[in-house]
Amino acid sequence: MSAQRPTPAEWQPIQSLLQAGLPQAMLAVGESGSLVGQYCDELQQVALCFAPSAQGLSCGTCRSCRLLVEGNHPDLLVITAETGKRIAIDAVRHANDFLAYTPQVSARRWLRVEPAEALTAAAANALLKTLEEPAARAHILLLSERPSQLLATIRSRLQRLSFPAPRPGQCVLWLEGLGIPPAEALWLSRQFANRPLRAWQLWESGWVTRCPSWIDMLLSLPQQSPVAALRLADNWAKDVDLLLLRELMLSLLADLLRLRNHRPDSIVHVDYLQSLEVMAQSAQAISLWETLEEWIRLPESLAQNRNVGMMLETLLLNWISIWSREKVHGITS
Repeated sequence: MSAQRPTPAEWQPIQSLLQAGLPQAMLAVGESGSLVGQYCDELQQVALCFAPSAQGLSCGTCRSCRLLVEGNHPDLLVITAETGKRIAIDAVRHANDFLAYTPQVSARRWLRVEPAEALTAAAANALLKTLEEPAARAHILLLSERPSQLLATIRSRLQRLSFPAPRPGQCVLWLEGLGIPPAEALWLSRQFANRPLRAWQLWESGWVTRCPSWIDMLLSLPQQSPVAALRLADNWAKDVDLLLLRELMLSLLADLLRLRNHRPDSIVHVDYLQSLEVMAQSAQAISLWETLEEWIRLPESLAQNRNVGMMLETLLLNWISIWSREKVHGITS
């Protein structure tokens, strides 16, 4: 998959920042799967590059750029957290030591932390001490989906970066450029217009081909008994990736909410418009929102090592409860 490089016009705010002097502490905000991560790749590459272009983009050929491509640059440290996991204080202590050393290849050392909201309280406080008195030639870039979850004292020491906003139709053209057929690229772009990388990941996983059968089962489930929901949960718990199922459920629930607000033109699952309209009219709004919240919080629940089968049972029972009077509580208890 080729990287999405910004045009000179899109990169102008970052170029101005580079010319004025790159801040030592920065914050990039963007959803997981958006192009913000790739723009951060470009920023750290140009920051470490020996011969950046006049437009503020990396040359791609110097020793520093080659080391970055090889994943072996001694002046770059990236701290990441898997979905639902936390970044511990030991990782931040190691990062603080890394920043204290003199750069080996480039003019600066570069620390990247993502997602920054995954820092534990102890790790955040350890990082705060470094932000208060950063070492010379040390630069820190935090990536966050939910910056409001960061300590206010950390946010106050970060300069927020202004990366290019997605252009209309950019996602579908980008996906087609990667070889995805136009119809599937259009379907993915309806749901992931701001998250093309996530759309590509889902395409690669075969998610698109599984969705029709999943949708058929989910839309028919409210007309069946709770026993059918339990049976489906048992089958899916054996061979379905819950995080992939979550993407579909979030899109279906969002479509129902759009239809309740009389916005049929913006729904994702246009092939199911008639069925979704009927379901939206009879859905209980409170249950709809509660079920949406449960699916949003699913990664956190999985990170707590909860029983997958029981979680899926609760989620599917609460899905059918949107159209019934009984609500099953349990996944968040």
